[in-house]
Amino acid sequence: MALGSITSLGVGSGLDLQTTLDSLREVDETSINLKKTSQSRLEEQVVAFDSINVKLIEMKSSALSLSLKSNFLERSPEVSDGEIASATVQSGAAITSHALEVKQLALKSSWQSEGVAEGVTPIYAAPATGISDSETSVISVDTPLFLTLAQGDDQVSISLDLGTGASLDTIAQAINQAGDNQTQDGSTRVTATVVEGDGGHYIRLAATDGQSDTNNQIQVSGGLDFLSPDLTFSYRAGAANDEVFVAVPAGTSYQEMVSIINEDDANGGITAALIDDGTDETPWRLTLTSNESGEGNRIFLGGIEMTELKGADGESLNARFTVDGIEYQRQTNGEIEDVIQGVSLDLKKVGETQVGVTASYDKVKEYLTALIDTYNELATEIGEESSYSEDVNEDNGLLADVLSVKRLDSQIGDLLGTTVQTGESIASLYDLGMTINRDGSISLDETVLEDAFSAFPEAVSALFLGDAEQGITGLGDVLNDRFKALTDGTSGTANVEKNSAQERIDRLTQSIEDAEERLNTKYDLLAKQFVNLDAVIGKLNSQSTALESLIESFNTAAQD
Repeated sequence: MALGSITSLGVGSGLDLQTTLDSLREVDETSINLKKTSQSRLEEQVVAFDSINVKLIEMKSSALSLSLKSNFLERSPEVSDGEIASATVQSGAAITSHALEVKQLALKSSWQSEGVAEGVTPIYAAPATGISDSETSVISVDTPLFLTLAQGDDQVSISLDLGTGASLDTIAQAINQAGDNQTQDGSTRVTATVVEGDGGHYIRLAATDGQSDTNNQIQVSGGLDFLSPDLTFSYRAGAANDEVFVAVPAGTSYQEMVSIINEDDANGGITAALIDDGTDETPWRLTLTSNESGEGNRIFLGGIEMTELKGADGESLNARFTVDGIEYQRQTNGEIEDVIQGVSLDLKKVGETQVGVTASYDKVKEYLTALIDTYNELATEIGEESSYSEDVNEDNGLLADVLSVKRLDSQIGDLLGTTVQTGESIASLYDLGMTINRDGSISLDETVLEDAFSAFPEAVSALFLGDAEQGITGLGDVLNDRFKALTDGTSGTANVEKNSAQERIDRLTQSIEDAEERLNTKYDLLAKQFVNLDAVIGKLNSQSTALESLIESFNTAAQD
């Protein structure tokens, strides 16, 4: 129910007082509705001003890019045979050409074991003792036992006597409890464990700490074949790197060896693999390959029999190549940045090729094209929003009455045609193929643009960058400064109009609220007055009905 509306109004009088009240209000709301219409149009203009300003900002971004010297220092690599090498170049690198000959690619050091029939074949077989029970006596006479752990200054000797009748369980316990085998913290240096293998029971001897950065090799003297110390071998990936020691328990297969090496936390930069080389009877081989190429990652092995593949017989693992006849070696094939200044080389295969550096103006062309395209979009939008029709039945454009915006596209068009006198053959965008079309849009002839960059790159750079020493402002700065002014938050053309429109919207909003409040108050009062009027008229109607009834009674009585 609208303000000023009462559902029972008119019941007493029989008159359509509510319709009368609504009609009066509708007349009074005419001026408010006109203000709301103006407000809606201004809000639409604010959106249009924002859209125009966005395009001006885009043009400013393109202009700024055209004013930056770095964009005119872009370089592109040229490699005559991309199968031999590829290259990347830094901005500002000297425009040059070099002869490159790749004589050898950098290699990864690799080793290979003898072939075996199956991957589960033990690389270190467990002893065949024939002992069926760990509690059975294995010592017929008192026997001394000597163990040594590690080497050099870190070597520890452990000695004990094994009594007649000792079983494997007894011997393992004696080793673990031997005084020489105890550390200051109460743990053992060597751990003895009874293991059941395919060839019978035996005692495994393993270094308790199990650290692969320490030589935990265990040696046994005494000729007891039921003792099986872990096999220890070492490798070093690069002469300057630390040696890594690998402890291999008896019965470890070739397949298990791969996991032991690859999953070692101290892995020193090698990868183990089990390969099938296709040989009929013994196809499975353990391989070790350095993770990185070059002499600095050559693998050195100790304590294990394997055949060296890459790097064998003193073969260099480094990449070898010449640039302009000068010989170089590098440990890697990629990202070679210290041979040709500003150029990074990636070697791919042996052969000869030419490596060159040329100027690249792709980004400059991209920014210039974006500038022209955005101008055309802006001009089209302004034309549509500023349209004016003599026909009273057609609506004018949303910004038809905003003169500053209507002039904007022509001002920018003139700006794009600015001439910069640098003394070179190219003085404006017209020399780069810019054309003003009959509809006011701008075209850019790609052929003319390409030819200009190819034939006169210095002149094109001078056009956009100017010459600070001679006091010449380049077109890039001219455009950037002008667009900076046009997009200023306070004084920029679109922002000035937007701020003005927003102020008018705010005033209209307040005016509408005040007018609606006054109108509501007026019609609340008028509604009450109509209620009273309805009651009075209803009362008069009742009196009139009663009087008519009385007169009718008198007339009836007189006729009788």
